Amino acid sequence: MSTDRSRNAEAGPGRTYAVLAMLFLFQTLNFFDKLVFGLSAVPMMRDLSLTPGQFGLIGSSFFLLFSLSGVLVGLFVIGRVPVKWLIIVLALIWSATQIPIYFTESVTVLVVCRILLGLGEGPGLPTALHACYDWFPTEKRSVPSAVILQGISVGLLAGGPLLTVVILRYGWRAGFLACGLLGCAWIAAWLLVGGDGPYAIGNAASHEAPPAAPIPVRRLWLDPTVVGVILMSTMSYWIVGMSATWLPPFLQQGLGYRQADVGWIISSIYVFQSPLLLLGSWVAQRMLRTGWSRRASLGVSSGLALLVAGLSLAGSVALSGPLQIALVAVAFAAPSLTTIYGPVTLGTVAPTQRGRLIVVIYSANAVSALASNAVTGWIVGGAGADAPLGYAHAMLFTAGILIVGAIAAFALMHPDRTIARFARERGTEPALVPAA
Repeated sequence: MSTDRSRNAEAGPGRTYAVLAMLFLFQTLNFFDKLVFGLSAVPMMRDLSLTPGQFGLIGSSFFLLFSLSGVLVGLFVIGRVPVKWLIIVLALIWSATQIPIYFTESVTVLVVCRILLGLGEGPGLPTALHACYDWFPTEKRSVPSAVILQGISVGLLAGGPLLTVVILRYGWRAGFLACGLLGCAWIAAWLLVGGDGPYAIGNAASHEAPPAAPIPVRRLWLDPTVVGVILMSTMSYWIVGMSATWLPPFLQQGLGYRQADVGWIISSIYVFQSPLLLLGSWVAQRMLRTGWSRRASLGVSSGLALLVAGLSLAGSVALSGPLQIALVAVAFAAPSLTTIYGPVTLGTVAPTQRGRLIVVIYSANAVSALASNAVTGWIVGGAGADAPLGYAHAMLFTAGILIVGAIAAFALMHPDRTIARFARERGTEPALVPAA
C-alpha cells in the first residue's frame, strides 16, 4: 500500500487530470441514470399498466435510502475504505440496478432496482468531490470541483437526446441497459486511473501536513463554520432538489410560457449554469491564491450566491420578458455554486476529517428536496384554480429559504477563525491566513 501511495504521489499532471476527467464522467453517468427513468415514463406506464400515481410512487422510491446511505457511508466507510474502491462499489451498484430492468416485466423488480439505485447514488457526488481533493491542494480545489459539477450539466444536456434515441430505436428497457453497460465501461477505466493522490490524508508525500489528531466530534460538528455550511447547503438544496419537478410547471402555469418554449428555456438555464460554475469557482480560487481571506473567498461568496438567487427568484414573479427568464436562470443556477464553496471550506478547516464531513452533509441535505417538493405542491394547491398566484407564493417562499441560507453563510462561515480555534485547542500554531 505504501508503494502505491508513493507512486501516486509522484504522478504528474497527466494522471491528475485523467482522474479529474473520470470523476467528471462519473457525475455524467450519475445523471444518465436519473434521466432514463423520466424519459421512459410514457412507454413504461403503457407496458407495465401503471397509473400516473403508481409511476410517481416508483419515482419517489429512489429517495427512500438516498440520504441514509450517504450519512452511513460518511460516518462508517469514509476513512476506512480507500476512496478508489468506494467509488467502484458505488458504480457497481448503479450498473447492477439498471441492467436487470432490461430482462424483466416485474414492477417489483423495477421498484427494488430504483431503491437500490438511490442507495448507491446518495454518496455519489460528495464522494467524488472528496476523491478529487486527494489530487489538488486547498487553494486549487474550486475549479476542479466545478469541473466535476459540470458532469451534471453534461449529463442533463447530452443524456436527454442520446437516451431518447436509444429508447425510440430499441425500446425503453434498452435505455436502462445502456446506462448499466456504460457504468461497467467506466469501472474498467477507473480501475486503471483511480487511486490516492498526493494530497490524500495519510500520504507520506502530502504537501499538506495533517493535524496531529482529529478534532473531537462534538467540537467539530458544533463549530459555527461547520453549522453554517450545514444550514447553507440545506437551504441551497431546497431549490436544487425541486427544480426537476417544479421548474417546468412554474414556467408554464406560473409564468405563462407555452409548453413548446419550456424545453429550450430549461436547456438555456443549464447552459448558463456551466459558465457560471466555472467563473464562480475560478474567482474563489483566484481570491484564495492572491491573499484574500477564506472568509471572503468561501463564506461571503456562498452567502452572495444564495442572496442573489433569492432576490432573483422573488423578482421573477413580478417581471416579464427576457429579464424574467434571466432572473429565473440566475435563481435556479446560482445555488449550485455553494456545492463548490461548501466542500472546499470543510476540507480547509478539517482536512483529516473532510471526507466524513462532505459525504454526510452533502448526502443528508437531500432531505430538503423531499420537503421542498411537498411544500411547493401544498402552496400551489392552496391557491385553487389561480395557478399563477399559487406559484408566485411558492417561489416567494423558496426565495425566503434561499435568503435564510445566505444569512447563515454570512453569519457563521468564518473558516479562518475555525482554523485558528482548532489549532489553539491542539496546542499548535495555525497556518498564517489573511485577516478576515
